[in-house]
Amino acid sequence: MHSNPLKPELLLPAGDLEKLKYGLAFGGDAVYLGAPYFSLRARENEFNLESLKEGIDHTHSLGKKVYLTANIFARNRKLNNFMPAMDEWLKLQPDAIIMSDPGLMMMVREKYPDIEIHLSVQANSMNWQNVKFWRKSLNIKRVILSRELSLAEIKEIRERVPDIELEAFVHGAICIAFSGRCLMSSYMSHRDANQGVCDNSCREKYKVFEKKEILLEDNRNPGELYEIKEDDDGTYFFNAKDLCLIEHLQELRDAGVCSFKVEGRTKSVYYVSSVARAYRQAIDDMMENKPYNPALMTELEKISNRGYHKGFFKGQPGAEGQNYADGVTRFSTRKFTGLIQGPMDEAGFFPVEVRGTIKKNMELEILGPNMKQLNFKVEGILNGKKQEVDAAHPGTGINYLKGAHVILENGILNNIL
Repeated sequence: MHSNPLKPELLLPAGDLEKLKYGLAFGGDAVYLGAPYFSLRARENEFNLESLKEGIDHTHSLGKKVYLTANIFARNRKLNNFMPAMDEWLKLQPDAIIMSDPGLMMMVREKYPDIEIHLSVQANSMNWQNVKFWRKSLNIKRVILSRELSLAEIKEIRERVPDIELEAFVHGAICIAFSGRCLMSSYMSHRDANQGVCDNSCREKYKVFEKKEILLEDNRNPGELYEIKEDDDGTYFFNAKDLCLIEHLQELRDAGVCSFKVEGRTKSVYYVSSVARAYRQAIDDMMENKPYNPALMTELEKISNRGYHKGFFKGQPGAEGQNYADGVTRFSTRKFTGLIQGPMDEAGFFPVEVRGTIKKNMELEILGPNMKQLNFKVEGILNGKKQEVDAAHPGTGINYLKGAHVILENGILNNIL
C-alpha cells in the first residue's frame, strides 16, 4: 500500500483577500482563489490584479502556496480574452493553476510548458485511466478527485498512477450535480453554474403545491412554479448535507491523498477560520500519531451547516446519507461579531472591526489559531471617536472593547448564542 511520508497539505478557500489572510493565519498550508471572469466564483469574487498580487505576495512571504482557479468550461466568446488575461496572472507567479477545460489547458501548455496545472474537480476524474491520461497528455501535476469516489477507488488510483499528486475535498457544501457539473441553476434562474454564476438553486427553501401535478415555488421568484415528479418512494428535494471527513484524514493520507481541500469561497471569514483551526489540529495530531479527537467535531458543529455526512467515502450514501432528514439548516451556536485589529492599550481597550452588534455586558468568545480560545464579558465600549457607548453596530468600523485579560493575535469575536 502506498504511504505518503509527508504531511498532507491543508488547502483553504480564499474568496477575498481577508479570507486568504485569516485562512493562512488559522492553519492553512495553501489557498485557492479565483481568476476573475474565468473562475466558477465569478459573482462573489472580489479579486482583481492588484489584490491578487497582494494575496500571492502575502502567501509566499509565509512560505505557503497559492493556486489560481481558472476552471470554467469556456464558451467561444471567452477564448480570445483568455490568454491575454493568463499572461497578466502568471506574472504574479501563482504556484499552480486549477483548470478543467482541455482546450484552455492546451492553450496554456503551448505558451507556458513549465507551468504547474492542477486538474479541477469539474473535470470529473473518476478512474485511474482518466488520471493517467491527464498525466501523460498535458503533464498534469495534480488531480482533484471527483467527490463521488470511495476510499477504495482512491487507493486504486494511487496504486495505478503513483507519479501524480491527488487532492480530495474533505469539508464543505455538496452540489446536487455530477462533480459540480450543474444545470439546475441554468434552468431555474438562467445563470450557468459552469460559467461561474451559480445562484445555489439547490440550497433554497421551496413550497410544494398540488393541483393536477405537484408544483414547486422558489422563494426568490413568487408565483413562478416548477413541476416536480414523485415516485413510490416519495418526493425528493435538492439540498445535501455538508461533507465532513475530519475523522478520516489518516485513511485518506494512507490512500495517497496529499492535499485536503475545504470548500467555501463564498463563506464568511469566521467559517474559513473555524474550519481551518479544526482541521489544522486534526492533521497535526495525526502526524504525531495521536488518536482523533472527537472534540474537533464539536467545534465544527458550532458553525452553520446542513448536517454533516461522509459523502461517498464509504460507498453510495443512499437517501438517508445524501439528503438531510429534517430539511433545515443547523444554525451556528456562535454569531460572528468582529475581528480583533490590534493590541490592548494601557486602559485595557482593544480595537475591533465590528461585524455584528456588540452590547455592554455581552458574553463574547475569542477564537485564535492553534485552537486557542477564551471567553469574556464586555465591560466597556468606545466608538471610533473614543466616546463611551452602550453598543457597537456593524458598519461603524473600528470600535474598542474592554473586558478581556489577554488578546489572541488574529482573534475572531463571536457572540455565544
